[in-house]
Amino acid sequence: MTPPPTTSLLLLLLTHHLTAAAAAALLVLLDPSSPSARKRRRLDVLDGESDSEEPEPVPPTSPEPERVTLPLPPTSPDHYPLAFRVSAPTFNFLAGLLDPLLSHPSLPSSTLLALALARLATGLPYPTLAGLFRVPASAPRAASRRLRRVLLANFRFWLAFPAEPSSASASSPLPSCRGALTCARFDGPDGPLAAQLVAGASSRILSLAAGFRGDRTDLEVLKLSSLYHELEQGKVLDHGQYLAGDGDGYPLLPWLMVPFPGPAVPGSPEARFNAAHDAMCRKARRTVRSLKGWGAIARLRDEESPRAAVACIGTCAMLHNVLLAREDHSALAPEEAETDLPAAVQRRADDGDDAGVEDLEIHRRASAFRGALAASMRGR
Repeated sequence: MTPPPTTSLLLLLLTHHLTAAAAAALLVLLDPSSPSARKRRRLDVLDGESDSEEPEPVPPTSPEPERVTLPLPPTSPDHYPLAFRVSAPTFNFLAGLLDPLLSHPSLPSSTLLALALARLATGLPYPTLAGLFRVPASAPRAASRRLRRVLLANFRFWLAFPAEPSSASASSPLPSCRGALTCARFDGPDGPLAAQLVAGASSRILSLAAGFRGDRTDLEVLKLSSLYHELEQGKVLDHGQYLAGDGDGYPLLPWLMVPFPGPAVPGSPEARFNAAHDAMCRKARRTVRSLKGWGAIARLRDEESPRAAVACIGTCAMLHNVLLAREDHSALAPEEAETDLPAAVQRRADDGDDAGVEDLEIHRRASAFRGALAASMRGR
């Protein structure tokens, strides 16, 4: 049996392709270790309901050993997608970009990055990772916490609507649609957690809000998010743009399009609109499946606190976007097969039936807009 690589060999494998950190020098970076950063009660990029300080974790006294069949640490570039859910070139890109920020008294930044990514990719316990990488017992936990803090403090722009809205909506199955809105549930340490996201036509995450109670409905989560208030105030979207609501929990609004209710006549504008709407929502569902493919999210209940779980979701979301920007599909879930429209479309009721006078007027305007969109799709 071949013995595991020594520490010096591991460091050589992780650093022999590192690029310069010139990209990081162009960014105005905040110091996440400053007292003001430590006192933040909420992750700015994630506006959920969990706002308590994350407690200092207590290492387990007798962790149970876990059998590992993954190539950890990787000994070949081909192993990186399995070990880290990123390709070797993407690992080197991140290592060069984050080198000034990932610091440790005795370990290079590339080793910290490897430990943090291995934790996110596999969800393995920290003691198991320490044994595999032959590093001090405290190193994997410190690396994981450091990467999350660095990304969430300095790279929030990785989770944002693109500066040029036309480029984002040009490839959308729906005309002028900026993205699909959906809400996912995760098994958190204190119970289910809800996370709302908007995904574009490329499955890139444009907005993320996590940390809501998992028993809240999709509409309740939406109305609690800052995105809802910004959209109601006419921000984020340009005139004539909108989002597609995934699932039957969202109402029809001027900026939120839902399918036409009931079975549509095949070949009709309503049927074409519903099919394109579902195609757009499949992009968001693919994004959710991609996030749930990260081992740490699959084991989110093992996190020290709900706040740590939210930070884990945010970190994986940022890495998801980085991978897409680099055309690295190591962590991208397969596309959803195109099937008949979901039953939610068939049973959706007329959203304006029980609305008040003001809400009814909003519904009428939204219905007219949806009808115009459907009519414009005759040639698509």
